[in-house]
Amino acid sequence: MTRSPRLIHLSHEHASALKLALAVRALTPDDPASLPAVAQRIRDTFERELVGHFEEEEKHVLPRLEAAGRADLAERTRRDHDRLRELAAALANPSVDAVRAFAAALTAHVAFEENIVWEALEPGAGMSFDPEAI
Repeated sequence: MTRSPRLIHLSHEHASALKLALAVRALTPDDPASLPAVAQRIRDTFERELVGHFEEEEKHVLPRLEAAGRADLAERTRRDHDRLRELAAALANPSVDAVRAFAAALTAHVAFEENIVWEALEPGAGMSFDPEAI
């Protein structure tokens, strides 16, 4: 089955989110002095690319899940979004662990949406995305 244009658009944004997660892993500094700059770069990218993405999903995707009887998936998505917002905000006082936690949570969230949420909305639209493969 072909994905709807909205899911295609959101999946393209997921690809950007995965690039961010990979970049975060690569940017985790060995030099603690560079940690504030790394954390600010992550926060800037989060604000520029993910905040609007989450709002779009919360406005358009989550009501469709609830209407399809999958309030459980809508609630999990909301929790993931809230957790990612918290993790991004925590980077105002950065640590290597906080940077790594953000990258891990973002990767897991994208896998959840691509593998489970999209499939629930449009059977055949899900992927077999393995977050451990990146």
